[in-house]
Amino acid sequence: MSACLQHFLGFSLNNQSRSLDSAISGKPTSKEENTSVDNMAPQVELTTTLKDLYALDGGNSDDIALVYAFPNQSQLATSLPISRKYAYQGPRTLKFTTDTIARICLGCLPQYYGFAAGQMDLYLFDLDKTKMEIMNHAISWTKPIPGPRVDAGRVYSGLQESQRPNLRFVEDHQTVAALEKKKATITPMDFLDGNSPLVDQDAHWDLLSKRTLALSDLPSPPTEVIDSVLRANQVSDEKLLGSEIDRMLARIQTRALPFVVKLPLGLGGHAVFMVDEEDKRQNCLSLLRAELPSMFQSLTPENEAKTPVSLLVQDVVPGPSDGVSIFITKAGRAVYISTSEQILDHRNQWSGGFMDYTRQEARGEQYHDLIQTIADYVYKRGYYGPMGIDVMTDEQGRQLVVDMNIRQTGSYTLGLMKKHFYEQRGLPIGGLVCPLAVRGDRDQFERRFAKEIEDGSIVIAAWCRARAGPGALFVWSACGLLLGARDREQMEALMQRLDSIAIRK
Repeated sequence: MSACLQHFLGFSLNNQSRSLDSAISGKPTSKEENTSVDNMAPQVELTTTLKDLYALDGGNSDDIALVYAFPNQSQLATSLPISRKYAYQGPRTLKFTTDTIARICLGCLPQYYGFAAGQMDLYLFDLDKTKMEIMNHAISWTKPIPGPRVDAGRVYSGLQESQRPNLRFVEDHQTVAALEKKKATITPMDFLDGNSPLVDQDAHWDLLSKRTLALSDLPSPPTEVIDSVLRANQVSDEKLLGSEIDRMLARIQTRALPFVVKLPLGLGGHAVFMVDEEDKRQNCLSLLRAELPSMFQSLTPENEAKTPVSLLVQDVVPGPSDGVSIFITKAGRAVYISTSEQILDHRNQWSGGFMDYTRQEARGEQYHDLIQTIADYVYKRGYYGPMGIDVMTDEQGRQLVVDMNIRQTGSYTLGLMKKHFYEQRGLPIGGLVCPLAVRGDRDQFERRFAKEIEDGSIVIAAWCRARAGPGALFVWSACGLLLGARDREQMEALMQRLDSIAIRK
């Protein structure tokens, strides 16, 4: 199960939202109208784009293709094979069907990240038709809905023409592997090894590991690293495996509260445990005991040298975390993008963010020295491109890196919306929710939020539809939304309205 589902329906401001199962098994939606308000929405002008950033300091953005998908432990579509060498972890991921995961990890989220591309070649992987869609097409019970290609094209038509990506769709990953252009990804994927990735994939994967940060000389909270001593050829020995799991978990059983437990290669907080109560300790142990066998099964001769099977036990730093977005140019120069306040849900997992555009210059100065230190560290190890840094300040005023996201992050695009929200519309507070699952299609959503879409305070940056329920009668959608508001209270009110229509498991 992919760790990218940390984002899916994680946003929680109240308890009024319906479950996905109950929402898709009720009465059919009313007949869809043809009326749409997206043609009345103002076209978005981003402050800058990835094309502009990749072109800095001698870079050539025309020689780079963006190839966007999120990692998975199972195959979600015929267009994209499983990555076994580059394995990821998500023990706290909610469980969904393969069809649902595919619409998040190959549809909604890659669309959202591609919204900041500018005029670069953007490759999105085709989704397979769901079993319900195939059945529906065969017996014609209901009107077919447009596919993900149509949804993506409609999303990017909301950008001004000079900033729209050159949208491409992948039917077969081999066609992408054969491209002469360098491929920039969110995370490494097995099939790109030896096929011109922009950044060496082994180096990238190593930098993505939280273990790398813990063992670095960068300023971060004190962290104990518990590495497995097993090699790939030993994991089939059940007795040896059980003994090793017991050894690795022993420290969590005995350490004094509070502390944080992290897995090295989780995304979006879905492999992070805040252990500040005894029942949370037991829950952590239970989930890790179930997850560790899967982690050991992902151990291969190709990846074992990177020590992907590890546990990190970290001191707690009280207070909020800032998400700092930067871009590292081809020459290694750090370009400050923005700083966001992260939103954590009731499970202490990332679910969105706030941004005060009036404070961005001051935040850039506040984190200037740390940004330069991080950029130098990452660049020397082979990475350039977009990335994020999660920073907390301790009681002595020290800035500590609690996570490095050596990739484009969820809040990255929000920083690039400053021109649209603040400079053009006088909305100093930005926000994002992605992905949000709602019942119905985009036209229904647009009618409900027509005023906000027409005045530019809601921007649809991703949309992917599917059918579900008995006979595939019901339409549901996963979307990514960028929001602008006059103040924080107005932003929270808007997020409450969105949360009230969400469906979640």
